[in-house]
Amino acid sequence: MLRVGDHGLRQFYVLYGDTEIKPTRKGIALRLAEWDQMKKVMELVNTAYTTLANATPCYFGNDHQNQLGALHCKECNPFMQ
Repeated sequence: MLRVGDHGLRQFYVLYGDTEIKPTRKGIALRLAEWDQMKKVMELVNTAYTTLANATPCYFGNDHQNQLGALHCKECNPFMQ
């Protein structure tokens, strides 16, 4: 449950054929001081590792345009043979 001044980070999903966005159980709530600290750390990481800051997630690639392509992705499924 979020308190006043908290920032919630939560994963959402949309069922196939539906338009309603629904929350998952995956998420966290950060107090304002924790949120500010996280932003500072993110800036330090992005400055120190510019290649990481400019990285594009693999699921934006053309091979993820269908389920089979996503299933064969070695980054998404590292234990698949």
